[in-house]
Amino acid sequence: MKALPPAKNMRIKNHVTAKGGALNSQLSAKFGITLTDFKNAVMGDLAAIQKIGELHRQAEFMNKYAPKLREQYLEIIEGTETYNLALADILQAAGKSTLAIDKAANATAIADRKFVHGKIELSAQYLIDKKLENDRHKYQLNYQEVKGYMDAFLVGVDRDVAVLEQNNRPEWKQIEADKKYQEKVIDEYLDNGNDARVDLIPQKNYRGIKGKIQQILGALGF
Repeated sequence: MKALPPAKNMRIKNHVTAKGGALNSQLSAKFGITLTDFKNAVMGDLAAIQKIGELHRQAEFMNKYAPKLREQYLEIIEGTETYNLALADILQAAGKSTLAIDKAANATAIADRKFVHGKIELSAQYLIDKKLENDRHKYQLNYQEVKGYMDAFLVGVDRDVAVLEQNNRPEWKQIEADKKYQEKVIDEYLDNGNDARVDLIPQKNYRGIKGKIQQILGALGF
């Protein structure tokens, strides 16, 4: 039988594509494939078949290895995060501890200086206080000596004055007695004129005890 010539313009009917225009656009936008490639491939277009086959090969490889690679990437990321967080914690702790150590070291150095300076100041203050105390003691001794001398002098003066006053009492009494005697003599002459008897007026003599007083004072150490 003689072969028939190829049928002209025969195509399988496509009832769906026209209804899914928005969805069809996502094939190219999201997945890099089109229904045109699919239509051409099923119609025997080798170029379309090759393209789809290559995409399928890549997809098959990805389906097989992408989950494992994903886990490894996630572990790499997580490990990198953990590693760097650990480094950050270590460095931050080192910085914090270094500051604390330096602060403590500085405080210790200052305390050491204060101690040394305090010892020096204490020694210096001791020398000053010692000198002040020695000066005070010397002054006190000198003061007591001067005061004792002055007290003795004043007591001596008071004693001498008191002794002198007692020694002069007969003289003062005698002066007073002489004055009164003189007044009586004057009164007697005024009253009686030539008949005055001044010889009858008694005259007191206190000076007679002066010798006795000297003997008493000598016996008492004056």
